[in-house]
Amino acid sequence: MNVGDLVKRKPEWGEWVKHNPWMFEDKDSEIGMIIDIKTYSSGRQDIIVHWPFVGVSWEEPEDLEEINDEIF
Repeated sequence: MNVGDLVKRKPEWGEWVKHNPWMFEDKDSEIGMIIDIKTYSSGRQDIIVHWPFVGVSWEEPEDLEEINDEIF
């Protein structure tokens, strides 16, 4: 993932939502843009994302999926 990439959150309930779409939360369908990536000396990263409704938030990389290829 890089600054400027479009991302969305992975569903909070994981694989369950494939069979139970009512478990989707509003924030699961938001598309955001990565505005910064913080890398710490331990190797851990925080991804700073600007969301249209939530605003700016810090996310774990494993909680996000890139959607650049899906849109273009």
